Amino acid sequence: MRSVMLTESGKKKLEEELEYLKTVKRVEIKTALKVARAQGDLSENADYSAAKDDQSMTETRIMELEQQIKNAVIIEDSNEADVFGINKTALVKFYDIDDTEEVTLVSSVEADAKNMKISIESPLGEALYKLKVGQKVAVQSPDGEYEVEVLKILN
Repeated sequence: MRSVMLTESGKKKLEEELEYLKTVKRVEIKTALKVARAQGDLSENADYSAAKDDQSMTETRIMELEQQIKNAVIIEDSNEADVFGINKTALVKFYDIDDTEEVTLVSSVEADAKNMKISIESPLGEALYKLKVGQKVAVQSPDGEYEVEVLKILN
């Protein structure tokens, strides 16, 4: 598995989810299985099937989280005021649509495209990461190439 670039807060978020799944979710599933078994015939027991499915998905997620945490590479934020770094928000001009957007650079775990929280591992994130205010760069995306420019660092 390749390394996962995370901020300290992104890693903490994964560790909290892992802890929840191991301590709370596993207990809930165990209880649900126990209740379903008490109902008798398991071959046509929807509650039992649902609990087993939930157990399978939870265990898969626990393994994924453990791998991500194990392979995490913690990335540091840039202290330079005019450099677009992780956990910073900037006003970015998109030349292809002649529009500006507030973009926040985050780790892949924290990415949320609808809210313009862009992963630094995405084509746009890679292009913007460590870009200085006033610099224009071409983004190589699956939909084609377009240019962006960091107009201003907002925080």
